[in-house]
Amino acid sequence: MVLQITVRLARPEDAEKMHHIHVNSVRQLCAVDYTQEQIEAWVGHLNPETLRQYIINGARYEVQFVAEDENGIITGFSAFDKNGDISAVYVHPDYTRQGVGKQLLKAAENEALAHNFTKLQISASITALPFYKANGYKFIKYSSHRLRSNVTIPCALLEKTLATDTTDVTDD
Repeated sequence: MVLQITVRLARPEDAEKMHHIHVNSVRQLCAVDYTQEQIEAWVGHLNPETLRQYIINGARYEVQFVAEDENGIITGFSAFDKNGDISAVYVHPDYTRQGVGKQLLKAAENEALAHNFTKLQISASITALPFYKANGYKFIKYSSHRLRSNVTIPCALLEKTLATDTTDVTDD
């Protein structure tokens, strides 16, 4: 059975489900690569109301997308930071390896192109490194990210040059 996914802009009423996906994705999928302390520092302080307010007020800085299945269940979300970065791609653990992340990433990349960005960078979790490589991102270097709690988590910096629809016309 092929999962039918629709990607749309996130709405404030999606915040609770997006929060649930974010927390569960990190706690379940990243447990192999990160310690419990790192995971809780990463997502333990998050709350859906802050996310809801961010969707309402942060739209000028970031564009967020959600993926829904044919039953209207939100299966993941992504975000493009208007400074030129992919700032999030999270998929609920029950929906991984079904094309959800790829569609969410493509939506963010298309948004980047719409804002005239042709090169994107992402500071990705170690867990997500194979996903981004499989989607055409080039590994630049290992890095780290210091969380608000002062806990540091290892990351990987990747970049991708986006293909534009320009075609060369030649005379024969």
